[in-house]
Amino acid sequence: MNSKRPSVMKSTARAGAGGAVVIGALLALLFLRGGGGSPGPDSETNSGTPMVTTETDQTATEIPAKAPSQSDSSGGLTADEEKALSGELLSILIDERSYLMAVPTDSEPIYRPKELSRLLKLAALAEGDSNGIRVRILQRETARVSANEDLKAELAKIGISSDAVYTQAEFIP
Repeated sequence: MNSKRPSVMKSTARAGAGGAVVIGALLALLFLRGGGGSPGPDSETNSGTPMVTTETDQTATEIPAKAPSQSDSSGGLTADEEKALSGELLSILIDERSYLMAVPTDSEPIYRPKELSRLLKLAALAEGDSNGIRVRILQRETARVSANEDLKAELAKIGISSDAVYTQAEFIP
């Protein structure tokens, strides 16, 4: 009797080959996705835009609050505010109804919460780029339209026209 059952060697070889294909596919997937680590600046998930982080841990918020230049009564600039104005324009991130000032760093900008009145004073100090843009408005998906309108209206009140304000079309994660 000759049955059509595969021999033990043939089924073992097929299982091994199938397992190798599955493992190879998993390795290729991990390699193409960046190995499962945190995405780097050139990762596909960034779409060419810089990643944005908001520092909210206790040490990040306590250190600037204790700095002597933070509570300068003469209206001087803090170190973060000087960094934010070191470029030609001031970047403001709107998250829901809150305003955050962009502080450039070597890798990614850091966003610090600021009151609207303080942001207006900083915007007045911004020099502007070669196109005359003095303020760049960034938004998260949770940004409220009313917060954006309020910011633009307040900027207009201090003499920064809508021509000097650029609103970025892409949302910041």
